[in-house]
Amino acid sequence: MSQNQFTCRWAALSLSNIASVFLPDVLLPREASSSIKHELVSVSTTGGASRAADWLAENKIPNADSITVYHSWEEMLEKGDFDVVYISTPHPLHYAHVQKALRCKRNVLVEKPATMNRTQFTQLCQLAKDQGVVLMEAMWTRYLPATLYLQNELLPRIGDVKRVYAEFSFPIVSPDLSHESRFLDKAAGAGSLLDQGVYALTWADLALNGLPSSQEGTKTEVVHALSMPVPGVKGEVDDINTVILAKSQNGDSGSKHSEAVAIVTTSMTLPGSSKPAFYQRLQAKKASPAVRIEATKASVSIPFPPIRPQELHVQWYDEEHLDGNGIETEEVVKMPVERGWGIWYQADVIAERVARRKGASQSIGEVIGEEESKRVLGWMDRAREMAGIVYDATLEEA
Repeated sequence: MSQNQFTCRWAALSLSNIASVFLPDVLLPREASSSIKHELVSVSTTGGASRAADWLAENKIPNADSITVYHSWEEMLEKGDFDVVYISTPHPLHYAHVQKALRCKRNVLVEKPATMNRTQFTQLCQLAKDQGVVLMEAMWTRYLPATLYLQNELLPRIGDVKRVYAEFSFPIVSPDLSHESRFLDKAAGAGSLLDQGVYALTWADLALNGLPSSQEGTKTEVVHALSMPVPGVKGEVDDINTVILAKSQNGDSGSKHSEAVAIVTTSMTLPGSSKPAFYQRLQAKKASPAVRIEATKASVSIPFPPIRPQELHVQWYDEEHLDGNGIETEEVVKMPVERGWGIWYQADVIAERVARRKGASQSIGEVIGEEESKRVLGWMDRAREMAGIVYDATLEEA
C-alpha cells in the first residue's frame, strides 16, 4: 500500500439509477501504489432497510454490512462521518440538498446539471467558499484521459478553433416508456437540454474556451435557440434542441468581432432504435461523429458517445502535415478509460483536493471547475429563454 494513500469515505444522498453506475465504478479495486482509494460508508434512502440492503447487494457494493443507512438525508448530513457526499437526486432538488450539505460543512460532488440555473449555482459557490469546503459538479467527461489529451495536447497545436459541432442525441424515450418516467416529468427537470445539453455544451466550452489564452478578451454567448417538444407528451417536454453559440472578441471601440461558432444539438427520441437496453443505446454506433472541432490547422472528431470519449480522430491540413501531393494526413489517438466507466476519475479529483486540505489551515473553500460550470449553466439559461423552455418558477428559486 502507498504510504500516503488517502481513503476517501463517501456518503450517497439517494440510491438513484446514476448512483448505481457511479458507486460501483468508484469502488473498483485499486493498486496498492495508488494515492487514492474510495469507500462507501453512508447512504440515505426514503425506502426501508430492506430496500437499501437489496440495492447494495444488487450493485455489489463491498462491505455492505458496515455501511450506515439513514432514512433521513438531513440526519445523514448532520451526523454522518464521511469525507464527501455524492448527491444524485433529480436536478430540481440539487439546490436545497447541496445548500444543506454545505451548511453542514460537507464537501460535495453533485450530479450535473448542478442546479436548475446559474443563479442557484453561483449562490452555492459562495456558500462553499464561506463554509471552507469543496464543491464540484459531476461533469465526469472533463476528467477522462481523451478529454484531457484534447485540452492539454491537441488544442495548443491545432490552431484557432473556428467552428464546433457538438451533438448528444439518442432515444431515451421509447413508445413504451411510461409518461410517469422521470425523463418525461417536468417537475423532475425533464427535458433533453438539461439532461443531455449539459454534455454537448460542455464540449462546446472545451473547444472554444479550453485554453486559458483562448478566453482573453472574448465572450461566448447564445445567439440562437430552437426547441421541439416530445410528441404526444403533456407539459411540453423539450426534445429536439438546437443552440448556436458565438464567440466574439471585444474591439477597442466596444464593437464585437466574431471569432468562432458552435452548433449544439440534442434529442431524446432520435436517432436510433429504442429497443436495446438503456446502456446499449448509449453506446450504439452512429453514422456521424458526436463532436467535431474545426480549427485553422486541423480538425478533431469524437465518436459517439460524447460522454465517454476514448478516441480522437485528427485530420491535419496545415503545411507541416500535408503529404507530397498536398493531401491532409490522418491520425487516430486512442486514449482508453483505464477501468470501469471512468466516472472514478472525477472522484479522484475531488478526493485529492479534500486530502490536500485535511489538516491545513485553509479557511476559504473552493469550487472545482467553477467558471466552466457557470458558463454552461448560463448558456442553458439563455437557450431556455430563447427557445421557450419553461419550468415551474418554484424550481428556479434561489
